[in-house]
Amino acid sequence: MNAKPGDVYYLATGAAGEKRLALLEEVYGPDAARIMLSVGIPRGAQVADLGCGTGNTLRWFAEQVGPDGAVTGVDLSAAQVAIAQARADEAGHRNVRVAEASIYETGLPRGAFDVVHCRFVLCHLTRPMDALREMAAIAKPGGLVIAFDIDLEGLFSVPPTPAYQRTRDLILARTTSRGADGRLGLKLPRMFLEAGLAAPEIALVHPIHLHGEPKRLWEYSLLEAGAYTVEKGICTQAELEQLARDLAAIAADETIAVAQATMPVTWARKPQI
Repeated sequence: MNAKPGDVYYLATGAAGEKRLALLEEVYGPDAARIMLSVGIPRGAQVADLGCGTGNTLRWFAEQVGPDGAVTGVDLSAAQVAIAQARADEAGHRNVRVAEASIYETGLPRGAFDVVHCRFVLCHLTRPMDALREMAAIAKPGGLVIAFDIDLEGLFSVPPTPAYQRTRDLILARTTSRGADGRLGLKLPRMFLEAGLAAPEIALVHPIHLHGEPKRLWEYSLLEAGAYTVEKGICTQAELEQLARDLAAIAADETIAVAQATMPVTWARKPQI
């Protein structure tokens, strides 16, 4: 993920994190695509995808803009960048390039992109406002800036279970422990205005699942970062192991639904000069 000294990304990157990122795309990707299509992704557009990870959204953008458009992905992780480029090449997308860089200082040309996008990036940062200013800076006048982020209060089970209440509390606590914000998504409209982006719009995505792997997304996220959570004293190893058993039992119980963390999305256009 894109970071500066002080930022901490505790989830797996590269091949180790690819399966979780694919599951995240399965849970949130269809609604994200629907929203972006309703806003408008022009054929032939120049797109910047910041914090591109292993490239799931990069490849979607490549299909939307077509061969006359171009998609540039940026991620701080060399392993993520390598996988993103390889998957784009395998899919035959010749209009994709990737770069290893920080979202704070992308190195991309100013005022060059029709669409500037990030998903689940700002919530990992200690300086999300600086990152948003960089997004605005590389957008063309009249260009679209769109950010999908998180509100972890939306993570719960139906009916309520102590295991999911504790899971939400632990993920929020570990986010706070590194100076980031697990409820950042709902704050984005004000941040967009502060970044000089005009008339922002907001929508919410809140998936819920009764069965299957998508139901387990945040269970896997909690456990993947378990070592960090224990190391920081947020919970004990014994508690984490018991919680893993409880969450696995909930996953197998099709009378219990899991509402995934809410994904607020904000978009706006850079004012014309």
